[in-house]
Amino acid sequence: MLRERMELTQRWSFVILSFSCLILMTPISGYINAPSFHETEPNVTVHSGELAILRCTIENLGPKTVSWRKLGPNYLLTIGDMVYMSSHKIDIQHKRDWKGLNHWNLIIKRVAPDDAGLYECQVSSAQQLVYYVQLNVLDSPPEPSAGLTLEGRNIVNFNEPINLTCLVRGENRAPEDVDWFFNGIKIVSGSSRWRNRVYITRERETYKKEFKSQLLIDNSNFSDTGVFVCRASADLVKSIAVSVLEAPSLKPKKNRDVTGNNIHGKFISDEKNSSKMLHGFSLQLTFIIQLIIQTWSR
Repeated sequence: MLRERMELTQRWSFVILSFSCLILMTPISGYINAPSFHETEPNVTVHSGELAILRCTIENLGPKTVSWRKLGPNYLLTIGDMVYMSSHKIDIQHKRDWKGLNHWNLIIKRVAPDDAGLYECQVSSAQQLVYYVQLNVLDSPPEPSAGLTLEGRNIVNFNEPINLTCLVRGENRAPEDVDWFFNGIKIVSGSSRWRNRVYITRERETYKKEFKSQLLIDNSNFSDTGVFVCRASADLVKSIAVSVLEAPSLKPKKNRDVTGNNIHGKFISDEKNSSKMLHGFSLQLTFIIQLIIQTWSR
C-alpha cells in the first residue's frame, strides 16, 4: 500500500514538474520569436501635393497581420493588403527582403494639409505592438531643385533672329553669371564676328536663387549654324543645336477656282474672247456705215 502511494506521488510530481517547465519556457520562447520593429524614419515632412511614404519594418512577423491607422479620428486605414479607405489617395506597399524583414509601407498620394498627423503601424498580437510615424505637411509647393534650362528654336530661316534663353537656379543662392559659347568658342559681343549683331541680357534674382540670360543674334546667316552652349559652372551646362536654313521662295501661287481651273488663265482667256467679239462688232459697224454713205451718194 505504501509502495503504491509512493509510485503515484512520483508520477504526479513528474507531471507537475513538466507542466511547470512548460509554463516557464513559454514566455521565453515567445519572447525570442516575438515580432519587433526596425527603426525607420519616425518624422516625415512633405510639401502639399507630393507623395508621402510612411515606413514600417518588422522582424519575425510570422503569420501575424499588420494594420495602419491614423490617430485623432482613430479610423482604420489598412489591414494587411486591404485598404479600408474609399479614397484612391491611400495605398499599401508590402515586400519581404532577403533578410526576412517585412516592409509594410503606407503610401499617401497628393498629400493635403489635413493628412498631417500621427499614424500608427500595429501588429496583431496578445501584446500591443505599435510603431508611430508623424506626418508633417507644408502647405506650399516644393521649391524647384538646382539646375539649368536652355530654350530656343532649333531651326530659323536666313536673316531671322536667333533667340536663346538660359535659366539657372542655384542650390543655396543665385549664380553670379553665365557664359555663352558657339561651337566651343566663347561669344564676346565686341568681337568682329558678333559686333552689332549679338545682344546678351543678364538678370539676377536673389530671392528666387535664379539667374536668367538671353542671347539674341540679329540677321542670322548660314555661318551661325552650330551648337550654342550656356554654362554656369562645370556641373551646370546645357547645349542646343541651331540650324539656319534658306527661307522659302516667295513666288506667287496660281489662283484656282472651285473646279481647280486656273483663275488667272481663265481671266486672260475671257479677255481674249472679249477682244475678238469687239473686233467683229467693229467690222460689222464699219460695213454698215459704208453702205449708208454709198446710198446717200447716189
